[in-house]
Amino acid sequence: MKKIINPYIGKEGYNCVCCCPTNPVGLHLEFWEDGDDILTTWKPSDNYQGWVHTLHGGVIGMLMDEVAGWVVTRKLQTTGVTSRLEVKYRRPVTTDEKQVTVRGHIAEQRRNIVTIHLTLENSKGEVCDEGTAVYFTFDRERALAMGYSGCKVEGEE
Repeated sequence: MKKIINPYIGKEGYNCVCCCPTNPVGLHLEFWEDGDDILTTWKPSDNYQGWVHTLHGGVIGMLMDEVAGWVVTRKLQTTGVTSRLEVKYRRPVTTDEKQVTVRGHIAEQRRNIVTIHLTLENSKGEVCDEGTAVYFTFDRERALAMGYSGCKVEGEE
């Protein structure tokens, strides 16, 4: 498993609620490449609950959407936008979990439309939620114009 280097750190205006390490109200997510998967881990808290001690479904969707974006960033070396996100909530995720793990990988690609399969596992490794994101990816020129210059893992030249 290799840690992904965040290519957006230092970019003017970068303040993503999920992955910016300096956002004061952000999740401060970091990402790893594990074979075909991109993953993140996160420690929920009661600040993110919907029902008592239950992680809000919108936060689960946000976590999945963010991982989908990093799948595109790392695996396809470009950027884009989510055009659809579907989440299947299988079982509750408690806000006192030691850690949740969100994984994603490319399930299908047709030109610039990419389908990404996503899962959220609790600290016992049980899949609590599954998702599918459909991503519209940008060509190299548009990605460069938006400030994207590539995404590497630690130790990669």
